[in-house]
Amino acid sequence: MEQIETVVIGAGLAGLCAARDLLKAGRQVVLVEAGDRVGGRTYSASFEAAGLTVDLGAEWVDPNQHQAMMQELARYEIDLEGAVSETLSQGLAPKTGAATWHSTVRACDRIAAQLNPRQPHWYEGYDQFDLSVTAFLESHSLDISDLSTFLAHGFALQGAHPDDYSMLNLLHEFASFGGVEAAFSGAESRIAGGAQSLSIAMANSLGSALRLNCRVTRIAKTEGGVIVEGPAGQILAGQVIVALPLNVLSHLSLDIPLPAMAARVIAEGHVGRAAKGWVAATLTEPVESVGWPHAVEVYSRRGSRSDAVCTFAVAEPDHGEALAESWRALAARHPDSVFHQQYLSHDWIADPFSRGSWLSSAPGQMRGLHELADMPPPVLFAGGDLSRGWYGWMEGAVTSGRDVATRLLAYASDESASRATG
Repeated sequence: MEQIETVVIGAGLAGLCAARDLLKAGRQVVLVEAGDRVGGRTYSASFEAAGLTVDLGAEWVDPNQHQAMMQELARYEIDLEGAVSETLSQGLAPKTGAATWHSTVRACDRIAAQLNPRQPHWYEGYDQFDLSVTAFLESHSLDISDLSTFLAHGFALQGAHPDDYSMLNLLHEFASFGGVEAAFSGAESRIAGGAQSLSIAMANSLGSALRLNCRVTRIAKTEGGVIVEGPAGQILAGQVIVALPLNVLSHLSLDIPLPAMAARVIAEGHVGRAAKGWVAATLTEPVESVGWPHAVEVYSRRGSRSDAVCTFAVAEPDHGEALAESWRALAARHPDSVFHQQYLSHDWIADPFSRGSWLSSAPGQMRGLHELADMPPPVLFAGGDLSRGWYGWMEGAVTSGRDVATRLLAYASDESASRATG
């Protein structure tokens, strides 16, 4: 059986950061990735019909908020695109001017101002808001137009149905951005060459430490070390970092002790179910809109052959049907635009290496996610889904990956088991 000091599982941003930092510190590391590419839920692909590269997964960076991402981009000399998008600025103001809209926003701002999103246990003491977004909004009597506006902006941040995800998710976003308006209309930028370019740059620095097409099916803690097992064989590791999406974990055999709430959140999975797709189009001017429940967020880019229009929807009943309904809504909303029925998307829910879009937790899951992130060596967990800060964002994946490497190095030095902060 092959013996390795540290095995990192998953070559998304978190796993790549962790492996790089450990290698730099002199550790013997192997990074195994089940798929044939790096990047996890960042996936930049050529959209031939429009003549440009588009992101099928994570896309946006806020240069004012996402400092860890900005440092990584600078490290690999990757630029942001010159254009800054304020993709959700349209539709933020209530269409009716109703006092209920303003009172709802003020209530959210008051709660968010009390949260400290930089504290790992930020959610403690706010159980009364750990209910579905739908349930929270029922007490605020928004009319249908303002309710649709709120739900559309909330979906753009959380990628889940309001019946399913916890209001705590939105309150955390409001606190992180500095308020409802900042979260709903924040300026964000794309990464030049696509979001996946950062992962590719990291991977290029790892050399033979990176192993693609190396699926893991079982992780077992034994007296002699941690066994990492898959179709290619077994590796005996001193420590293991599991940097996989939360919804993948229940499909592994985890023969390791887990806290009760961490085990529960693994079994349940998160509720992020966003469908994202691109269509080639001919536009007289750039399009940008929000709506609910179809074509929730819409924006366009100019390619060398045509324009490309992106939209999102809740992937119900499935990815394909949700996007088909959104294309119809898009055509009705923008009648002066010509859509060419040439599409590009990736089904993150059906993808066995993700089984969901970005993290959106259901009510009752926050503590379990924290317990999982706090797991001590020899088996640690990391990733954008478990970040103690910007979870669900590329920023959170980077901070979680760097943090777990720091924690493992501290443990190797003096056997201290510190809690997750990244």
